[in-house]
Amino acid sequence: MASRPRKKEFRHLPDFLYYDSSKKQYRLTLTNGIRKCIGADKAKAIAIAREYNNIMRPEKSVSVNSLIIDSGGQYGESLPLSEHLDKLFLRITNDEKPSDSTLSNWVNDLERIKIFFKDIPANEISLEHVNGYINEYHADASANVQNRKVSFLKKIFSYAMDESLMFDNPAERKKMKRVDGKKRRRLSYDDFLKIRASAEPWLRTAMDLALQTTQARLEVSRIKYNIKAPKEGICGCLWYEEPLNGIYGMIYIHRQKVQHKEASHIAIPIGKALKEIIDNSRDNVASPYIVHRLPTRIPNKVCKEVNHPTQVAPDYLSRAFSALRDQVGVASHLPLDERPTFHEIRALAAFMFKQRGFDPQARMAHSDAESTKIYTENHVQWVEVPHCEIA
Repeated sequence: MASRPRKKEFRHLPDFLYYDSSKKQYRLTLTNGIRKCIGADKAKAIAIAREYNNIMRPEKSVSVNSLIIDSGGQYGESLPLSEHLDKLFLRITNDEKPSDSTLSNWVNDLERIKIFFKDIPANEISLEHVNGYINEYHADASANVQNRKVSFLKKIFSYAMDESLMFDNPAERKKMKRVDGKKRRRLSYDDFLKIRASAEPWLRTAMDLALQTTQARLEVSRIKYNIKAPKEGICGCLWYEEPLNGIYGMIYIHRQKVQHKEASHIAIPIGKALKEIIDNSRDNVASPYIVHRLPTRIPNKVCKEVNHPTQVAPDYLSRAFSALRDQVGVASHLPLDERPTFHEIRALAAFMFKQRGFDPQARMAHSDAESTKIYTENHVQWVEVPHCEIA
């Protein structure tokens, strides 16, 4: 039902402000319907009514603030978040330089976020929206996956805050899911020996290298017999002209998982045990890589981690180890996802080095380790770990 037109003498008053001639007072109708007396001073009553309407009835009043909001905000904060995502994502990737696999995951997540936040102004995003996004796309995902998706939202929102698009980060207030402890069973040294005894020479070499260096499958598969000098993104051996106190050279490892951290550059002394592994790996196959094999067929698609026909792809290394593990019956009584993988050699090596009184932290490319730092001619900082061998 339309409201009754105002009398001519009251049309200049703000909406919902009326003059009660019987009491000679101005009354303002509040949003709950109550009429409140705000005094006899006309100028004061008008000022109060305008301010009240601006705050409590913003949709019915025109103000500088409402005009700024209608134009998208001072910094674009009133525009949908989706309109800012490409620019924010470019900043994130330039700043953080993610690996190819991480970037691929982020791109997929970004498309979902664009769809979900296509109509939601950046400065109005709340914890309710964060919960809605997770429920929409990841309701049935594991705790680990849900936590990763919340972390990515948190990252995007932090960049949005930096550009004055958001006032706070609602993803920071999201309670992370409790993650169960590691289910996978550790690899014992006896199990290691049992698998190694049945391994093909190339797989045995990979296992031995992983045990002596504490490196994971990617680094093990990338170690070259010879390099001219330590270099970013390269893993390989630099040999001395003559042995020095039982050390034949250095294996330089640039660990990819933590490639942008100082601790990712490791120099491991080549002692008797490592030299023996490297010498035993040499055969009639011409390969620059210590872990190598002749492929039985040429693959249709070459793995991006492989740049030579004889180089073993990290995924193939993992699959071969797991297949042999099952073949020899190691942990066969356990479900597949609880049986030790090739990566467990790294944990076994750390345990065995610690038993011998050597802190494995630096060797594993973990930060904050006490170790010697050396510098090469290209100014890359390398962490030289103490010489230690597992007999």
